[in-house]
Amino acid sequence: MKFSQLKKKVDSSGFTSQQLGGNVPQHLEKILEIVNKINSTLVLEDVLELVLKSAIDFTYSERGFIVLLNNNEELEYKVGLNSEGQKIRKNDFYVSKSVIEDVFSSGESRFVESAQSDNKFDKSQSIFKLELQTILCSPLITGKKKIGVIYVDSKNLNRIKDKSVTDTFEILAGQAATAIKNAQLYNGQIEAYKELQKTNRELQVAKENAEKSDRLKSEFLAQMSHEIRTPIHIMLSNTELIKEELGEDVSSELNYSFNSIRMAGHRMIRTTDLIINMSEIHAKTYKPMPSRFFLGKEVLLPLYSEYSIFAKEKGLEFIFEFDSVDPELFTDRYSVFQIFSNLLDNAIKYTNKGKVVIIVGKDEKNRTKVELRDTGIGISKEYLPHIFKPFSQEDQGYSRKYEGNGLGLALVREYCRINKFDLNIESKKGEGTSISVVL
Repeated sequence: MKFSQLKKKVDSSGFTSQQLGGNVPQHLEKILEIVNKINSTLVLEDVLELVLKSAIDFTYSERGFIVLLNNNEELEYKVGLNSEGQKIRKNDFYVSKSVIEDVFSSGESRFVESAQSDNKFDKSQSIFKLELQTILCSPLITGKKKIGVIYVDSKNLNRIKDKSVTDTFEILAGQAATAIKNAQLYNGQIEAYKELQKTNRELQVAKENAEKSDRLKSEFLAQMSHEIRTPIHIMLSNTELIKEELGEDVSSELNYSFNSIRMAGHRMIRTTDLIINMSEIHAKTYKPMPSRFFLGKEVLLPLYSEYSIFAKEKGLEFIFEFDSVDPELFTDRYSVFQIFSNLLDNAIKYTNKGKVVIIVGKDEKNRTKVELRDTGIGISKEYLPHIFKPFSQEDQGYSRKYEGNGLGLALVREYCRINKFDLNIESKKGEGTSISVVL
């Protein structure tokens, strides 16, 4: 249940605050206060502690924990608090893991009252050892992706069957998921920015005056990335919040406006990322970080899922063909992801009708080969030799038909060079393009 739905239900019930137990209005006011606070900060630690402390307070619980998915897609302890607001060490994270795992896998909340006398928990050593009576646990879901779980418990027998408590707890979990996801994106950007600053300081000592201009340019662009991305993420987050609150009252015209804001925001973020990435390549500050990962499961399938939305909006047929076993790679994952992200972005952008196809197979030397084919506008024979030149596009000037800055293919070539991939392109004006990457 959304915050607006619960408030409407209470307002129209006709009951007084005393008849409702005196808690519903306070819960609504508390949720509104929490929502405003968690959407005004992008510091992950602050968001987690604020959400958890609020959940403990209004449920009269004794402890609470938040666990989130890590990079290995495993639930990991992030923060724990007691009713006094004191942090609980990770080593003391002892809870009913069966409840947490059930809530995460099912994507549905679970509220337990009188756990000691409930036969369902006869085999739960943690519940009986901790003498737990009350447990509230909800999944943290943003969009359609589950990112973790929020959990509180108590040895006392609290009244949680009151829907004002359970509904409020679920509302808090929903708003918390969005805030946590935004904070994670922000923290990643901060870490990248710190790393770039460190690199720039090293360059200042080692480089001559001519090279210092590249360092200053990179530092400026990184700062602009931080200054641009942070307010954009806040605007997009609050726009989605407004859209969710409106629910079914969103007209087609307003829905179009929401989609336009979302598309424009992502376009600005993508442009910023492309400029920063190219700056790192030119300044030779990009450091590949080899790791093991599966090409299909961890790179191509997530991209296919993401770009399916854009293909559907354009009425394109989007096909993914896998003709081999999912290859496990040991190379720089970020640049590999960027290679196929830029290629897919171009394929869908420059295809107005027909289809875009991803084919994973083997070449004549039994090497893994990824081919992207489209039925788009194609590239002229005259322009083909210039496609990898930065800031270059076949259509130039303000009258050009397609958005973009001409950095996508230039970055693809540089990232292929870093990973020692073979890059081949075939295209015919008006018929489409085929680009293959051989690993």
